[in-house]
Amino acid sequence: MTYRKGPKVESKRSFIFLIVLSGISLSSQAQTTEQEWKFTLKNAYIERDFDSPVVKDIGSWSQSASLFYTSKMKDTPLSIAGSPITIGANASTQYAVRLSSDKHVADTILPFDPVNQSQAADYLKYGATLKLGYQNTLLSLGELWLDLPLTTVDGSRQLLTSYWGGNLRSQLSDQLQLELGHITKLSPRNEEDFRKFSYTTKGVTHYSDGLNYLDLRYQISPHLKTEYYFGHLENLYNKHYLGVEHTWKADSFSLNSKLKYFNAQEDNNQLNIDAQNIGLLESVKINNHSIGIGYQQIIGESAYPLPDGFLPEPYFINWNTTGFFKQDEKSYHFIYNYDFKDYIPGLNTTLKYVYGNNFKAADGHENKENEANFIGSYAFQQPYLKGLALQYLLIDYNVKQGTDFTENRFFVNYSKKF
Repeated sequence: MTYRKGPKVESKRSFIFLIVLSGISLSSQAQTTEQEWKFTLKNAYIERDFDSPVVKDIGSWSQSASLFYTSKMKDTPLSIAGSPITIGANASTQYAVRLSSDKHVADTILPFDPVNQSQAADYLKYGATLKLGYQNTLLSLGELWLDLPLTTVDGSRQLLTSYWGGNLRSQLSDQLQLELGHITKLSPRNEEDFRKFSYTTKGVTHYSDGLNYLDLRYQISPHLKTEYYFGHLENLYNKHYLGVEHTWKADSFSLNSKLKYFNAQEDNNQLNIDAQNIGLLESVKINNHSIGIGYQQIIGESAYPLPDGFLPEPYFINWNTTGFFKQDEKSYHFIYNYDFKDYIPGLNTTLKYVYGNNFKAADGHENKENEANFIGSYAFQQPYLKGLALQYLLIDYNVKQGTDFTENRFFVNYSKKF
């Protein structure tokens, strides 16, 4: 069962930590053979400068320390057909402190008090999960870490998004995996507590009593896999997703093809949601070089909906800082990655460019936008620095009618498992 903290205790910012972008293991196995503790530190400096004198720049510098626990599954006295029912638990604690001065503006990273117009000095998230297993099936109740359309773990800022509810994962065969879930609340990356799902349109916020979903993944062959997802966000809208991915490999060469289709329709006559997203991405890897070309198109009577809470949709072909999911928008995607493993092991660089058009600005005029990204990351290879990594992200966004901005993100990450 998941619980949340009570009144916040004011912290002393006496130390500046190094930290790590933490990942959460999303295993579908019911029988965890070993328990694991994972300790992470993340130092995050993020700033966004708008090219407008009337729009306030946003950002902050913060430090987090987090601890994640995954237990081994243990047999209980109960069994079915001779196979024992197993039990286990997970737990998490995430804490971050602001190191920069208060900019008195919401930056989507730290909690923000709109009444006092102040950024939180620190914030704390914690939760726990009860696990029950039987053969290749695992039932989890409490805090959940999900990697699905609509609900993903967002590590792009400081503390991680998590969800509250229950889900069941089962490996039905070597090829087929099933997941069912009922998610009642979420804890966004910039908030402490769990709250209901919501969707805001035209200044009005609509709330949901929960998300019910089904996810099927089928490995047709070693090179071809498919996924189907259905999510019913109660009182809001329904979402379908179908994805097909094919990989062809040869010596020093591979070709990866992804075809994705999303369909969102309203489940509430107060809303006007009717959007489809079709995307294709072709990626070629030759030795240390990777090149990708993609296309994405939004079809329907509305922009593609995203729930409140800054929930990203990395399942999209063209998921960027600015999304590229406006009504009728067409976007073209280019990405180039180089792995320096033969020269500087641990160093990777990525260049990404997306151009979007065929959508309208708020005043009805034709609009277009583009976003360029540079990502550089380095994971230290020395044994005494194992787990330490650096990452830098530069974002340059331009729009014909709107506000341009430049954003810098710099992370120092540390991770230790024991």
